[in-house]
Amino acid sequence: MANRDTPIGFRPAHGVGVQHVYSMMTVDSGNGTNLFVGDVTDFDGTGTGPAAADAGVSVNGVVVGLFDSAGNPVGHPNSTVSTKYLPLSTAGLALIALAIPGAQFIAQGQSSQSTAASNVGATTDHVAGTGDTTTARSRHELNISDLNTGAQFRIVNKVNAPNNDWDEDNTDLYVTFNESAFNSTATGA
Repeated sequence: MANRDTPIGFRPAHGVGVQHVYSMMTVDSGNGTNLFVGDVTDFDGTGTGPAAADAGVSVNGVVVGLFDSAGNPVGHPNSTVSTKYLPLSTAGLALIALAIPGAQFIAQGQSSQSTAASNVGATTDHVAGTGDTTTARSRHELNISDLNTGAQFRIVNKVNAPNNDWDEDNTDLYVTFNESAFNSTATGA
């Protein structure tokens, strides 16, 4: 049976030996793109925002929560932001699972690109797809078409789950950040 095609961005992988560190970071009102839970984020002096899909960009992690400037969850009745994502040009806060060494994340391989067991250890970038304003989830995926050319992530293994097979499109994979503000000499965004 084919793997499902449901990109929901990146998310922290939890389990034995996997540790995550979280940090609340500022999102500047100058952000030019909507920000969603699951987005890979950049690291720059004015705040965090969606990271470019490119080797050499210093990323800081993955969005796990979004808040207005007062700290209220977006979409909450007390929030100044009525959507469950942070719209472009809107200041706020993002809770980030940091891209520290050893932290593992789960992401879907790019649509219409198959991944093989032989790709474990390969590096790749991500595809910064436009988030879904209905579900308020990211559409970021791994760019399987640039294996060992892109360098933002390293593939660790596939997620052991029903209907998630090697040699199929849209495989859910465990990855670590290969280029991040915490473990690389990658330049800032």
